[in-house]
Amino acid sequence: MPTRRPSKHSRILLVDDEQDILDILSRTLEMAGYDVNLASNGRMALEMVAAREYDLIITNIRMPVMNGVAFYRMLCNSFPHMASRVILCTGDIAYLTTQPSPGNAGVPVILKPFQLRNVLEIVAWQLSSEHDRVPALPLAPNLENLLPSATQP
Repeated sequence: MPTRRPSKHSRILLVDDEQDILDILSRTLEMAGYDVNLASNGRMALEMVAAREYDLIITNIRMPVMNGVAFYRMLCNSFPHMASRVILCTGDIAYLTTQPSPGNAGVPVILKPFQLRNVLEIVAWQLSSEHDRVPALPLAPNLENLLPSATQP
C-alpha cells in the first residue's frame, strides 16, 4: 500500500458535475497548498486514478455517467488502498437517509451547501496520520442492489 505524503502538497481529485463546485473547491484547496485535479463524473475519475496516485478524492454522489456510489464501489474493487481516502459530497440529504451508500459505511460526507473552512478541516483530517489509524468500515452489503441504477443521474 502506498504511503501518504504530508497533508500540504498532497494530490486531491475533485469529482463533481457542477463546474461551480469544482471551481470553488479547487481554488480553496490550491490556496491551502494542495495539488488539485478535476473530473466531471465517476468514469473520468476512475481513468484518472488508474493513471496517477491520489492522496484523497472528494466526490459528489449524484452525477451523470457514473455517480459517486458506483464510483466508490469500483474504486474499492480496483484500488482497495483508496477506500479510506474518499470524502463524499452531496446536497441530497434524502438520498443519504433512504439509500445504502458509502456514507452509511463510515465514509465522511460533506453536505452542500458547505463552509469552506469545514471542508479544509475534513481534508486535513483525512490526510492526517491519526486518520490512518481508523480502519475503513466495510461498504453496506446491499450496495450491489444500487449498482444497476447507480450509473444513472
